Amino acid sequence: MKSLDRNALDEQTRLVARYVAGDLSRSERAEFEAWLVASPELAAEVEMERRLRRGMASAARRGWLSRRAPAKVSNDRRWHMAMAASVLLAMGLTVSLTLPRNGPAGASRLSAGSTTQASPLTVRLGKLRSSGGSPDIRYSLTKAPAQLTLEPDVVVLTCENGAIELECVGGGMPQTPQYAEYEVDLVKRHGSTLAWRSARQEPAMRTELSFTLRDPGNLDAGDYDIVVRGISATHEEVVGRFWLQVAAN
Repeated sequence: MKSLDRNALDEQTRLVARYVAGDLSRSERAEFEAWLVASPELAAEVEMERRLRRGMASAARRGWLSRRAPAKVSNDRRWHMAMAASVLLAMGLTVSLTLPRNGPAGASRLSAGSTTQASPLTVRLGKLRSSGGSPDIRYSLTKAPAQLTLEPDVVVLTCENGAIELECVGGGMPQTPQYAEYEVDLVKRHGSTLAWRSARQEPAMRTELSFTLRDPGNLDAGDYDIVVRGISATHEEVVGRFWLQVAAN
């Protein structure tokens, strides 16, 4: 998006809504995901759109939306967000409309400099991706780990019919992973070159993923995007983006 005027913001909002709803064509989806990979702010808006849809769907089933809505609801996204937040809060959940800083409970920001040389490194990556101004993972080539294992917390559970809701028909909780398989690309930012692609993986215990990069010391120094994709029989979707920085020394 080249401009932050009202028209551009409205178009971004429409694209996010269509992306989450699965209404984009294959070419539109590819273009949007290229933008998504480069924008943590856009990734946060996509996540919020998913939460909003789950909350509104659950509220509709409970009859909470039968009250008369304010005028021009369809044109006021702020009202939608307020309604979704109130729905989630009423159900005993916590919602945040700002990007939290990375911390012990968020995305893991680790440095291999604090570990023993040539020891393996395992990093648990939180749901909110690259929301800060520093890398999610950083190590130097002089103290590179023997192997790097990534455990991205990106799997969304759905109902058996594929609906992304807080509560399924009959009152049960979502139990089915949104995608049958997931894979990880490691893309060097300079030149947008693919440095590594994992094998596809099914979630273990419904939500757990673990991808291991052998010999991470063979990477060139520089910044990399860790892109996690969910894959189904009909399409693929970027479900997580993280930042890896490899220092020369």
